[in-house]
Amino acid sequence: MRRVVLGLSLALVLGGAAAGQNQKPPGAAPAPAPAKKQSPDFIDKVLKFLGISDSPGTLKGPGDEVVRGQLWVADLGSQTTHAIASGGSYRSPVFMPGSNDILALSGSDVVRFPAGGGEMKKFSSIAGVTKLVGFNADDPDTVLILQSGDAGGHPRIGLLSVSTAKVTPLAYDAGSNADLQMVENIEGWTRTYGDKQIYVRRQTKQALSGVIEWSDVFLKADGQTPIDVSQCNGANCGQPSLSADGRLLVFVKVEPE
Repeated sequence: MRRVVLGLSLALVLGGAAAGQNQKPPGAAPAPAPAKKQSPDFIDKVLKFLGISDSPGTLKGPGDEVVRGQLWVADLGSQTTHAIASGGSYRSPVFMPGSNDILALSGSDVVRFPAGGGEMKKFSSIAGVTKLVGFNADDPDTVLILQSGDAGGHPRIGLLSVSTAKVTPLAYDAGSNADLQMVENIEGWTRTYGDKQIYVRRQTKQALSGVIEWSDVFLKADGQTPIDVSQCNGANCGQPSLSADGRLLVFVKVEPE
């Protein structure tokens, strides 16, 4: 009988010691949460394009009603604006590095305008293209673009070569929170260029007929008051993009009907 009791006691002692090894001491820090899924390769590639940052942007907001319209350019030095394209069928303009010429969309066509105004030239046609986002800061031949969604409803992202007009798909992980946040930044119209940010803001004024609402493009530099650079005064304006040298800003203007 004594041997049985001793055996039981030894088992209890060893069992308690093993259990203690799995117990956290009082005040111990909780185990770190699993890291969010992300694709650093995708995010790193996107951050090379002008205007894109890893800060949360605005997916929906003022200016979303600007679907297509006229192309206008604001000279930030003289604080003046002028139209560069008649007609209201253009959208998503971006400056080309070096020349300050402008690429824009008209339907599924990619067209090119001289920055000072002049004859428009068709560059290429891309099925399902929805947006030109910006040029690669390290490779001025490459434009980041959005195309209509895939079977899962997620937008497709591509790299358009200016020299060949070829589009190369840029894959991302639809199950990654970080990747999806970056896609939302690309879809939105808030843009960051160094210490400058451009965005669209709702404007209102009182008229005899009532309150008039429209959207304007603003530029904000660090430590400075935001500036209304589009000065649309009743017309909806949006889809802004800054030139590589920071002197010019192109946007889409929709004249009131």
